[in-house]
Amino acid sequence: MVRCNGVRFVFMGILAAFAAVPTADAAPRRFFARRSANYDSGGLKDIAPKADPASTDFRALQASYSYEKAMENEHALPDRLRVFLLVRDPEVLEATEGVTAEVKITDLSRERATRLRYFPVSFQPTSTPEYQLATFEVANAEGEGPIVEPARIYRLFVNLHRRSGRYGKETVLGKVVSPYYVASSGNNRLDRARCHIAMRTFREFYYAQRGWRSNENYPMDCYAYYTWATGSCTVGAQNGRAILDRLFGGRRPYNSGGQILRLAKQGPIHGDYVRKPGHSFMLLSYDEQAGHVWTMEGNFNSTIEVVIRSVDSGWVVGHLVDEHIRPGLFEMTGSPAVDAARPSL
Repeated sequence: MVRCNGVRFVFMGILAAFAAVPTADAAPRRFFARRSANYDSGGLKDIAPKADPASTDFRALQASYSYEKAMENEHALPDRLRVFLLVRDPEVLEATEGVTAEVKITDLSRERATRLRYFPVSFQPTSTPEYQLATFEVANAEGEGPIVEPARIYRLFVNLHRRSGRYGKETVLGKVVSPYYVASSGNNRLDRARCHIAMRTFREFYYAQRGWRSNENYPMDCYAYYTWATGSCTVGAQNGRAILDRLFGGRRPYNSGGQILRLAKQGPIHGDYVRKPGHSFMLLSYDEQAGHVWTMEGNFNSTIEVVIRSVDSGWVVGHLVDEHIRPGLFEMTGSPAVDAARPSL
């Protein structure tokens, strides 16, 4: 059962390996995962997979994703994904052959076209000696179709290997625990605002999965989670919280759930609002082939989850447009990849 009752948002417990969250400056093959489907009166409702079945037997690395680093302005790009890891795993740091990231990348709008790619990893020291900052870039290769496109939502499962001419179980160092959700930026102001909104929620989702305490101050409530996620950049927001009556229902009427396919064909939908009886959440992507949506949900059974749902025509959908974004934010400034006017994260 989904509970959305305004319980105070507190993450309990911190993993022993990471007693504190370090800052970033401190330290053509296809795959489709089978999942067990759960159904309620509204159709499919299932928590998105938290692990790659192919990596079940790999050891868990002492490494964590640095969303703080990934969310810096210069890393919001339309055609590539820069991934940052804080690594203190001795075996990884001592790999004299070099390290390669095995990345299973899924565009959430085309899950069945998941692809596997390998990218070199570079390391640099941090101000916290036991950690190093590892970086790799998921980028399009010449001569093949793009794996990263503007204004999309992606999920990455990552394993690290000793660098080799051929990769397999004999080269694997281990897996990075938890999926990495990331948004590519876009070529207009609204696309970049959607990226900003999605990345805020992905960071909070990741913290919840790791059991880390968040510095954000909002209640564990589905509606409050959405207004917090969008409040940093929407018009009419108060105290960092969006006022939905000022966004949807007037000049921009709500849509029905049956309109999600049409909206997704017209452009991105990540950051859009959905209300159903007793619950609300944020859209991430619509997979037309599978016929379902991916959603980001605050207070799904008292935590934050990425959920896969059948679309219900009875849903009430608020679709973001450019006029919902505060003037002066996310303007192009010299480089199409950089948005110097991005609000502080």
